Amino acid sequence: MSKRKIIYVFDPLCSWCYGFHSIIMKLKSEFISKLDFELKSGGLIVGKRICPISKKAKYLKKSIPDVERITGAKFGEKYIKLLDVGTYVSNSIPPSIAFNTLKSFRSDLDFEIGHAIQKAHYLDGKDLNNIRSYLDIAEEFEINKFGFMERYQDPIFETQTFEEFELVKSWGADNYPAILLQDTNGEVEPVSESFVKYETLLEDFKDIAKGK
Repeated sequence: MSKRKIIYVFDPLCSWCYGFHSIIMKLKSEFISKLDFELKSGGLIVGKRICPISKKAKYLKKSIPDVERITGAKFGEKYIKLLDVGTYVSNSIPPSIAFNTLKSFRSDLDFEIGHAIQKAHYLDGKDLNNIRSYLDIAEEFEINKFGFMERYQDPIFETQTFEEFELVKSWGADNYPAILLQDTNGEVEPVSESFVKYETLLEDFKDIAKGK
């Protein structure tokens, strides 16, 4: 019998999503026997929002202590340097395409792959607009790096990524991290939007697991 599905919508350039990873993974481990789980990208910084990180550096640096204190996630010195230099272009499209490309090889590790991309940025300060930034991630998940590069450059993955952005927005996911519930008939409804603490979501997940 098919199970209801939790759809977690994140964005590779969402720092609160980076911190939320430990929470969603804890919930996933606790409810995997009763619910299916899937990770999708939302497209936070696209279109007119794409810009040099210098325009958002002040806000991002100010939010880091809060994210670290509340979630336990850590930001690396190389990421802080990226903010200080300010020339990096914030753009959710390349890392989201990379996520979908890597996921096409290992869909069973979608949550782990998504977080690995975020760690490459927030810990190691890597340029997520550069295809080479994903080669170590490919190797980490035993994905052939040449096979990854070939697929990454296939226009079908760009198309798929933009379709995913539109899909999650049609479901009402505009602020990330977002949790959605898909029932066995394919209908989707929101559970939470933006960062929510584990204790609050735990009660929601208990109700969902009971069919409420």
